[in-house]
This record gives sequence, structure tokens and C-alpha cells, in this order.
Amino acid sequence: MRGVLPGHVDELVIAGTLVNCWVKKIFVDAGSCADIILYDAFKKMNLDEEDLKPCKTMLVAFNGEHTPPKGYIDLRLTLGAKEAFRSERVRFIVANFPSEYNIILGRPTIHQWDMLVSKKHQKLKMVSNKNEIITVCGDQKESRGCYFDTIKENEGGR
Repeated sequence: MRGVLPGHVDELVIAGTLVNCWVKKIFVDAGSCADIILYDAFKKMNLDEEDLKPCKTMLVAFNGEHTPPKGYIDLRLTLGAKEAFRSERVRFIVANFPSEYNIILGRPTIHQWDMLVSKKHQKLKMVSNKNEIITVCGDQKESRGCYFDTIKENEGGR
């Protein structure tokens, strides 16, 4: 619990590298049946809409409204540190609904990557590409809606 505010009820919000961009406000949501990148983040990363593939799934936004996705795209997601990280392609549905998050990491990746998620401890654990146990810490400031630059170019990304 070191570094975690006591008595909180915060969601687990982390940061990672998507393609070559450092992305904050990645909401780890075991209640989501999809991995989602929000359209605003998609645009800020200068990704090409022509690379989107059609998607027939209907999404339900945080406000309960049904929203058709823009499509889906497979992108490389990297979590962890330079010394120990996990990096794989993830299929993201591109959604255009209001959200304070850039990415919603749902059950497909949580299960595929064998993540152990603890909101209380603000951490997730998983096995790295080198077969080591790694810990990714949450950012309670981001979870509480503080605004920071949430996407920037990652120098020499993975």
C-alpha cells in the first residue's frame, strides 16, 4: 500500500506506450468486454482512419447511450518499464463517446495477459516478455480526474 492514499475507492488508471506514444489515463476495467481507444486519443496519435476495419458491435457509453464504433484496429501496447515490460498487439475498438479516459483496457487483454488487478492496492501484476513478474502502479491523480498532458510522443519508443 506504499504510495496509495488510504481509504480510497479509486479506479485503477495506468499509463503505457501505444504504438510510439506515451498514453496516460488507461482505465483498467474488468467490467468491460472490449478493449477501447477513444476517438479523441486516436486522432491525437495521428492514426489513420483508413486503417480502421468495420465493426458491427454496439457499445454502451458511460452515460448508458448506445454508440456505434468507428471501427477496430490492432495496435502494439506496451506496459511496464524498460527493464521489464509486456508488449503485444491488442485489438482496440475505436469509440466516439465522451470519456475522461484515453483507453479502456477490458477483459480481453486482462485475461490474455493473465493480469492480476487490485484497485485497492492500485497495482496490476503480470508476466513480462522475459517471463518475469512485473508490477504496474496506478496513478491516483489521473484516476481522480486531474488534467495533465495525456498523450505525447515517446522518444525512441519500443
